[in-house]
This record gives sequence, C-alpha cells and structure tokens, in this order.
Amino acid sequence: MTTNAEYDQLEREQQLKAAMYFSIKQISREVQDEMEVSISPQVLATLSESLSQQVQCYAVDLENFAKHARRTNISVDDVRLLARRNPALLQHLNSMIEDQTAQKETSKKPRAKGKAASKNNDEND
Repeated sequence: MTTNAEYDQLEREQQLKAAMYFSIKQISREVQDEMEVSISPQVLATLSESLSQQVQCYAVDLENFAKHARRTNISVDDVRLLARRNPALLQHLNSMIEDQTAQKETSKKPRAKGKAASKNNDEND
C-alpha cells in the first residue's frame, strides 16, 4: 500500500514527465516545420523517457558530488563537474556564470556603513 507522501511524489514525477514530453513535442513541431520531416509519437515518447532517465542520473551525480565534498547543498562547481565531458556545455555554463558574476558586481554599490558613516560625518562638522 502506498502512503500519501509516495503518492504525492509519484504525482510530481508524472507532472514533470508530462512537462518534458510537452516541451519535446513543441521542439519537434519546430523541427518538422524547418526540415519538412515527420516525427512519430513513438519517437517522442522514447526521447521523453530517455531525457527523464538522463535527468535522474544527473540528479544522483550532483547529489553524490556534493556529498563527496561533505556539503549538503549542490554548488555551481558540482554542475561544472557534471558538464566536464561536454566541452560545449561547460563553456556555455562558464559563460553564464561569468555573466551572472559581472551583473552582481555591477549591481553592488558602495554604501556607507551605518554608525561609522554618521560618526565620520559628525567629526567633519
């Protein structure tokens, strides 16, 4: 007999698989239009199942990388490690990380510290 938690988890997995299938179907429509080919529903189902299994493997690998480093959270370094065998993906990830780092640095503005700033202002007056 399944518990409510197991049922909720199963339902969530089914929702994720349905969302992946929907995305694959949308992409396949674009490919069909561009290349003037037809893709059977069986191919879409196979792609969807393969993607689901690959994502599950990635999740386990990421979790194991974090555990090996004695961390409880998955970090950017874990994702980089996962992508190490795919140079194009690793380059894309590194580019995204650099962009985010640059955005964070430009959004940071130097501001005066609370009491220290008011103390300096008092001394200057």
